[in-house]
Order: sequence, then C-alpha cells, then structure tokens
Amino acid sequence: MSSIPAPQLLAIEGCGNAVPEPPGMGEARSAALERCLQVLRDAASDSEQFAALLLVTKLAQAGDLSPSTRRRVFDAVGFSLPNRLLVTVETPPDCPPHLFRSLAVSLLAGFSTDPGLAAHPELINKIPLLLGLVSAEPEPGQERPRRDQPGLDLPEQSPTEPAQDGTKRDQPGPNQITQRTAPGPSPTEPHAPGQAEPNQNHCGGAGQQTQLCPDLATIQDSYQCLTALALSPRGPRVLLSRGAVPALCRAHTQRCPGHALALPVLTRILSGAGPAAWQKHEEELTRLLVLLSSEFARSGDSSKFTLCEALPHFLPPPAGAARPGLRPSLDALCAGLREVLGARLSVAQRDPALRLAACLLDGFGAEWLAGSGPGSGQFLALLVNLACVEVRMALEEPDSGSVRRDTVTACYRILEFGMEACSLGLTCPDAAPGKPPSGLLTLEQSRQVLGVMEEAVAAVIFYLAQVAPVRYRDPFVFASVRLLCAWLAEETSSLKQEVCALLPFLIGYGRALFEGEERDRGLTNQMEELSVTDSGEGGDWPGDALRFLLPGLCHLSVEEGPRAVLLSQGSPALLLRYLSHLWGRLGAAGGCQDQASLQTACSVFLNLTVTEPGIVRTDPSFSSLQTLLMDSLPSLIQKPPLLILAAHFCTLGLLMARLLAGTPALQDRAPSRRFARSALLFLSRAHTLDSDGAGRGVVRSARYSECWEDVGELWFLGMQALGGCVAELPWLADTVLQSGWLGDALELLRACPASADPDLRGALQAVLTPLAQHSQACRDFIRKQQGEVIAKLHCMAELQRHLAGTG
Repeated sequence: MSSIPAPQLLAIEGCGNAVPEPPGMGEARSAALERCLQVLRDAASDSEQFAALLLVTKLAQAGDLSPSTRRRVFDAVGFSLPNRLLVTVETPPDCPPHLFRSLAVSLLAGFSTDPGLAAHPELINKIPLLLGLVSAEPEPGQERPRRDQPGLDLPEQSPTEPAQDGTKRDQPGPNQITQRTAPGPSPTEPHAPGQAEPNQNHCGGAGQQTQLCPDLATIQDSYQCLTALALSPRGPRVLLSRGAVPALCRAHTQRCPGHALALPVLTRILSGAGPAAWQKHEEELTRLLVLLSSEFARSGDSSKFTLCEALPHFLPPPAGAARPGLRPSLDALCAGLREVLGARLSVAQRDPALRLAACLLDGFGAEWLAGSGPGSGQFLALLVNLACVEVRMALEEPDSGSVRRDTVTACYRILEFGMEACSLGLTCPDAAPGKPPSGLLTLEQSRQVLGVMEEAVAAVIFYLAQVAPVRYRDPFVFASVRLLCAWLAEETSSLKQEVCALLPFLIGYGRALFEGEERDRGLTNQMEELSVTDSGEGGDWPGDALRFLLPGLCHLSVEEGPRAVLLSQGSPALLLRYLSHLWGRLGAAGGCQDQASLQTACSVFLNLTVTEPGIVRTDPSFSSLQTLLMDSLPSLIQKPPLLILAAHFCTLGLLMARLLAGTPALQDRAPSRRFARSALLFLSRAHTLDSDGAGRGVVRSARYSECWEDVGELWFLGMQALGGCVAELPWLADTVLQSGWLGDALELLRACPASADPDLRGALQAVLTPLAQHSQACRDFIRKQQGEVIAKLHCMAELQRHLAGTG
C-alpha cells in the first residue's frame, strides 16, 4: 500500500455532530457530495480515496445518506480497499499497531448497513476475523472498558435500555453506519464539525488507552457486521456453520470488551437455527444459560426484566430439554420468576415474566417447577391465577384489537399445563419415596385452580363466539381454539351449555382450515411468530384444528345433547375426510401425532356407532368409512408398531359390519373375506398357551401385554362384535373355520383351568355360541374337538344346548 498520513486516517474515522444548517445549504451540500463521489470514483491511490471518504463524512452523517448514495460509496470503494488494509502489517511510526485493521473493519461495518451487502461473500469470509476480534481478551497493557461506557461492558442492562443516569446508550443498529471515535477523552464530549477533539493525539499513545481501549471501536464495528449478517435470511445458519455460537458465548461468559452486544447476535442465531445450534454447541450454550439464569436470579434492578425478554431465546428446544447440566439454571430461573411474579408489577414488567414462565413450562414442565421446592404447587397456582387474570382482561374487553397476543398466547400455555396438572396430578420428581410428592396440587389448590380456569375458558368462549369467518386465518383465533380444545379434552361437565352453543363454530372452523384455502404456509409462518418458543426448524404447521378438537369430540359424542349438534353439523362426513387424510399421510411419512389422531377419530366414530345405529345405517359416510377400514386393516395388521391403531380399525370395522351387513361392501367377496381374516388374526394373537411351565395354562402374548391398557377393552369389544356379525353375515362362519381361529380358541379353553379369567371365557363364548348356532360346519367341528366337554367344564350352558341340538 502507499504511504498514508495518520491525520487522514483518523480524520475519516471521526465525524462531527449534526448542527442546524442555514437555508439553502441542503442543495449546496448535495452538489458538494456529488463532487466528492466523483473524486472517490476517480481516485488513483489509497490516499486519494481516504481524502474523498473524509470529505463525504464531513458533508453528511451516515444516517443522512440515502441507500442509493451509500451504495454508490461502496461501488466506488469496493471490498478491495478493506482487503488491502487487512493484509497490511506495518503502520506509520508511533501509531496503534492495528490501525489499518480497525479502519478496514470500520469500512466493512459501513458496507454491512446495505441489506444487499450484508450477506456478500466477501463479508461472510470475514466472519472468522470478526469473531476473533469480539472474543479476544484485551492485549497486555490495555485496560478493560469502564463500566459507564456506552454499550460495552454492562451485562446488567440491555444495549438499548436507558442507563441509570437517564442517558441512552448507543448500539449500532443494522441499518446505521457507525461513526468511529478515535482514542482520547470521553467519546461523548461534543466538538465542532470538522474540528479535532481537544487533547487528542491522533496516533494514540499509552496515555490515551486508559479510558478507551483502541480496539473497542473496532469491536463495536465487528458486532455491527455480525448483527447485519444475522439479520439476513441465511445469516443465522451461515454464522452457525462458521463457529459464531462458541465464539460469542465465550465473549459473553468471559466478559470480553463489548460482551453485552453478543447477546442480540446470539438471539438472532438461536431464533433462526436453535435446535441445530444446541445440537452442535450444547456445552457452550449450557454454560451461557447457567450464567444468564444466575444473573437473573441475583439481579435486583431493571436488568431482571431485560433478561426476562432475552432468556426464552436461550432455552434448549423442547425435544432435547432433559439435560442434567441445566438443573442449576432451572433452579435459578424458578427462584427469579417466583420473586418477580410475587411482586407488584406493571404490564411491561409482568408480560415478559409470563412469557418466560410459559417457555419453561413448555420445555421442562414439572421438572422446572421442582426448583421452587415444597411450594411448587403454590407457585403453579400463582402462575395459573395470573394467567387467568390476563386472559380475562384481554378477551372480555370489547376491543379485541388491544389484545397483547404474544402474552395471552403464553398465558394459554400456562393454562394448558394447569389443566394437565389438575388432571394427571403431576408431581415433583424430587419427592422422597413414601412421602406425599411436594409438587402435587392439594385438593383445595386443584379446586381453586379449576375454578379460575373455568372463568378464563368462559372468556375464551365469549371471544370465539364473536369471530367471523373472515378471521379464521387469524393465528390468535387458532391459539384460542386450541386452549378451548385442551379444556374440552380434560373437562366437559362445566360450561356445557356454552360449549354446545359454540359447537357449530368449532366444527365450521375445523372444516374451513382443513378443506379450505386456509391450509397454506402463510398461516404456518404467522403461528411461528406467535409461538411462545422458537421453532425455526419445526415442521410445517398443517392448519389442523381438528387434531386438537378430536379429544373433546370423543367426550361430547357420548352425551345426547352435544351429539345431536355434531350430527346436525355434518360431523361424520368431515371426520371421514379427515381420517382418510391422516391415513394417507401415515402411509407416506406419518408419526406418532397422526397415529394418536387416527385413534381418537376412530373412538368418535365408535361412540356414534354404539349410540346412533340408525344414523350408521342411513348416513353414506359410514359405508365409505367401512370400505376404508376393510381396505386398510390387512396391511395395518402386519405392522407391529401400529398395534393400537389396528385394534381401533378392527373393532370399529366389526361393530359397523353388523349394522351394514346388507350393503354391497359386506357381501361375500374377496375384500370382505380379507378384512375378516385380518380381524381374526388380530383377535387370535392376543393370547397364547403358557410355554414356561408356570401352570397358568393361557397367558397374554408379549406384544399385547405391552399395550394391553390401550387395546384390552377394544379386544373384548371386538370379540363381542365378531359374535354379533356371525348371524348377519352368512359367509363369515366359513371364513372363521378356514382361518383356524376356531381350533385355536378351543385349544385355549382346553388348556385353561375352570378358574381362569372369566372375562376371557366370556369373550370366547360370545363367538363360539353364535358359530355353533348358525353354522352346521362349525358345530360339527366343535363337536369333533370335544367341544361339549369343554363347554361343560367352563359352564357354557348356551353353547352346550346348541351343540346338543336343543338350542
């Protein structure tokens, strides 16, 4: 590089304060700025470029330059100049050793304010350099910055929060070119435009390093570059792939100069690539979270509420929240939040605390509440009460536009957890054996919590009753529907009249989101913005209100009044299309969520089949459902992980087959026989002969034992339904005989002692008796297998009569 006088270098770094200009000066300044840009473009050396840049900074503040003008400055300078500055080692005599590097980073910071340049490959290539600058310890002989310097070493205050003396601390924004300040006295002292600051040695000796380290301005510029990168669409992933997370975590945990500016950049990275960041840098992020949560617990000033805003971004994703190293953080967060929420707060202070509590419940549940010790139930009750108050205040107001939606959504999550706690009796995991669990809500607390939640749910119903179809795409409406569905899934005895009145809306809303144009990615993105946790890598939100509504429908379909409303709204046809959609998706790449929804949908249809047989015979939706079940069960029965779903398909299909025996789908054809054989295969695999010599005769098979709590009742109901189908489907008895099930059933009874499980004997008799009654071939087979002796042994009087020909 050419030799460059130091005054030119430092003059370009400084910039005068804005002063009122006389009338007409604006046009003159614009003309002068154009001449300077021309000189900048025609510069033949670095010295000329620096001189032209100096004139540009004197003529206009960076914030006054239009984007097009800033871009013209870049086009004239390009990345070649900062690149040359970065590789230049020697500096003029008596000048700071990193003078050229500081100037290069200052230029990069200016370029980064242009959104089109923020993710430029040249700037991306500088990420390792920038990270090295912000995470480096002060060099020997340099002092750390004073605690009262703007935005550099104040962990207790946000970079944008007013300081205690009332002044505003400056933080370089993503769309602002920072104005560099040379080493010297306080950078806040005013000086005239174009005039050097008083008592300033342009090259900066050791005496000028005691108050402002020469590299602090460079660190600010480095953070501005990193911030601009993080705000670009691909920025979070690019920074993650280049090691930004460990470097920034180290900068903050080791209190490097300017470390407070690391948190906003980390926040953006974790918002855009949180799960991947935790998977790649769990140790560093855990260490940072422990530090932040400790500061949160100890802090006694406004920084506590600032940390409430920041901490949700630094929590691990819910899928991997169970990390032993986080126990100190959970305890500290619980203690800090308990202190905050137990005090008198303004709305601005309470909202971030409630959002943080919702994120912790979402990620850690009862494990987080363990940090409050024996009073965890009392703390949970406090949380639920505060959340209910917020929901009622927000939704009972006539102007719904004033709803603080992010806070109310967080309160919804707290209420959902409160419902789960009251329903399941969640306990503190640290409870001592043999003693009452410290995390369990007492009976009095449960009643009080349910009471306040009922009032909040009533407010949600009041709000939803006013929602017009044009607002179905509103993600806050979806969040409100989800909360109501969670309440219906756990509690249907209260607010029954209000719920019945709202059922037409709920069915219409679910239909609109499932079948209409609302099922698009636009609502997915809005839901992510409204989520209480970061979900940058989550799957697409499917517009699936029906998934949340199904458990409530399962309860409501048992009761006569709500069931009549459901049938009047065409619910069977809607649920059939939804079940078909889920089944197709499960065959492609479905997960546990789809399985659970399919099972619940089958339960709703099962309730309707048992309580409304006339509707099953006349509504074409049930005939179509029967065809789907018959086509699906043969493949489903071959997939052991889907045994519970197979139980639902089998039992529902058999129950409806008895009512739809006259339809074409259930005539003596190949699909009907395949379905019957698959149903018999499911029923026959539940029990087997005892092979370990324990003398039990008949035992439940291993596969069924693992999930008998879920499939046991369905198995008994399926046996009952199979017996009922024998008389209605003439071809079924031959299928049973050909399948070998009849011989297996008799073998089980032969090996089963008379004192065996009476429920099992009753289930087998429910099938054997109609087979012997309606099929001569089955009756002859049973006789040949000593059926009369078996029937007498197990006191099956009705079967004995049919075998003897007297029935």
